[in-house]
Amino acid sequence: MDRMNSSLVRTTLIALSLLPGLPWARSGSVVPRETEPKAEKHAKSAAPAPVPQAAPDRLVLLAADDPEYLAYAIPRTYKTAPEAPTHLLVFRGGLCVRDIGLMDTINKSDGGQQAPGTAVVEQSGSTTRAYVASDARTGVIVRTDYVSRVDVTKGQNSTTNDTVTGGTTVTLVDPAHPDGLWRVTLEDSRWTKDVLVLSNAGGVVLTTFRPRTGPTDVRVLDASGRESARVPESSAEALRIEADPEGSHVAAEFKFRANERQPERGVMVFDLTHGTQWTYSWRYGNDAEPLSWTLESHGVLVVKLASGTRRFDANGRKH
Repeated sequence: MDRMNSSLVRTTLIALSLLPGLPWARSGSVVPRETEPKAEKHAKSAAPAPVPQAAPDRLVLLAADDPEYLAYAIPRTYKTAPEAPTHLLVFRGGLCVRDIGLMDTINKSDGGQQAPGTAVVEQSGSTTRAYVASDARTGVIVRTDYVSRVDVTKGQNSTTNDTVTGGTTVTLVDPAHPDGLWRVTLEDSRWTKDVLVLSNAGGVVLTTFRPRTGPTDVRVLDASGRESARVPESSAEALRIEADPEGSHVAAEFKFRANERQPERGVMVFDLTHGTQWTYSWRYGNDAEPLSWTLESHGVLVVKLASGTRRFDANGRKH
């Protein structure tokens, strides 16, 4: 009878491992009752703590050759671009309901002569990237379709005639909406540089720029895709962005436009819950210039200076 029970257990494990989206049973094993060491029966307190289980509703970003990705038995009908090098997996109720392949495309052609004596090389294609929040509740897919035209006329060294056109879409994905809860198209053929997906389904923070023309702006898209805050590059150039663990505050470091009576650099902290902000600023070489900074829980800004460390609450008050 024990031998029959053992066979039934092994059969059950194999059947479970074939369910869509479930990983193969890699670490589990079945020990026949008669071979289980007696010491284990009387030393349960010494057994290792169970491994925390992944949330049943979550997003996971994996490379195609990652052992974790290879361990999932995902039906091909659930996949888009199965040959892609990177995949965004959407889990609902513990099962993978969507495998979104992320890949780039490139088409290069000779644009021919646009005017007598000129030559242009044209390249079109798309780039697709995905980003997931630290709590894995939401993610975004950023896709840019573009057409790049480069003047390669002999003796031409200027980029004046070079152009990049196209568009970038940002799509928010969650387990309840694997095909997208909302989609936003950036204006003026802008591309994204840095992307942060906020915890607790708080939205997305982006830095964006116009290809070939330079500086980046910062914008915050809330949980519905609405732009709730923005600092355009005409006011300041965004250098770096961070979010706190709760997704309720965002900090961005800026290089401000040259002005002898104004700060040259600063870190702006946005309170996304209350719609307020404050700025820690400095000029190069003065005592307030930081060696580094970080944004901690609940919007606390920690600034490391040569003279020590300062901490500021979400309203800019010193701790």
